[in-house]
Amino acid sequence: MPRRVSRRSWVAGGLAAGAGQALAQRVADSDSPRLGLIGLGNRSRAHLEAFRDMADVEVVALSDIQADRMRAARQGPAAQAELYTDYRELIADERVEAVVIAVPNYLHAAMALEALRAGKDVLLEKPIGLTYEEAREVASVARQTGRVLAVGLQRHYNRAYRRIIEAVRAGDLGTPYLFALNEYRGDWNPRTWLWRDPRTGERTPWRHLRRLAGSSLLEFSVHSYGFLYEMIGMPLTFCAATGAALHWPERTTEDAVSVIAEFGSVRVQHTYCGCAPGAQWQLTAVGSRGSLQFDRQTATIRETGSAQRQLDLGADEPAGPSMEVQMYRDFFRAVRQRARPALNAEFAIEASKLAYGASMSIDQRRIVTGADFA
Repeated sequence: MPRRVSRRSWVAGGLAAGAGQALAQRVADSDSPRLGLIGLGNRSRAHLEAFRDMADVEVVALSDIQADRMRAARQGPAAQAELYTDYRELIADERVEAVVIAVPNYLHAAMALEALRAGKDVLLEKPIGLTYEEAREVASVARQTGRVLAVGLQRHYNRAYRRIIEAVRAGDLGTPYLFALNEYRGDWNPRTWLWRDPRTGERTPWRHLRRLAGSSLLEFSVHSYGFLYEMIGMPLTFCAATGAALHWPERTTEDAVSVIAEFGSVRVQHTYCGCAPGAQWQLTAVGSRGSLQFDRQTATIRETGSAQRQLDLGADEPAGPSMEVQMYRDFFRAVRQRARPALNAEFAIEASKLAYGASMSIDQRRIVTGADFA
């Protein structure tokens, strides 16, 4: 059994340098760094499945505060993994070359900063931080340390999204000027992890509290915001929002939000509702030549003066690798080449700005502009 490394034995500078040298030596002959996974809740399943679907992935350490979760995950590529209830010991493990962080949102920035400063490359579940300030700090430390940082906005690899992004960028709608997104869903997964209030002992699903989740938009809609940002290609310049916990007033994360925004010359409307099971999710994009409507199953393009047509979203093509596998392949490429991953910190921040801006607008009852992100 490999030796457990206690936090007290950690010497940050020496280990960080040693980890970088060891990785540079190993990745020349390997497809992936040795991984340590922190967090074994519901979201970790997609990561573990991706590891099983890829060749030569080695998970050398697992960490979770629940020992039974670690034992259950100790199979396949993680069969020989060391188990740590203290995530700091996983980060300090000299065998761990890259750290995967899949924990509730409020822990993201602190864990990522500790791993980066320890000389580890990091794949961090979204969001990159609960606030814009946290996000900037994580991105800054990744640059300063020279470590590879990827953020888990894996829907970047959604085949339908890619086809729509390509069509918009190719000018199928002409010059786009309006995107309207209606984003409806039911409540959060009832099996989500319950956070225990240290003062009262009360247990609450962490996604119900803004200080743990950030906001419903940051937890859920950030994927759609990344999709919009890739089509628009310009930074956020203006937003105003209203939102509240209307259906569940005992919560602090909003279940109904309306947002209007500008990205340069492009206008965006977004409606989010977390208490509308069965209501239709729909995106409408409008440009100088026509419009596109997408309902997650089909995408219809209507050009002025032409018959409508269905955009080929690849539904009849072989499924191919999962979005998570594609995310990891790019992350491993970036680690090997010491290069910038597709899901880099700067992309994650731009994709998250509308969520950050909407929260500012709701809390402060004001318009948010690009100056707030200077």
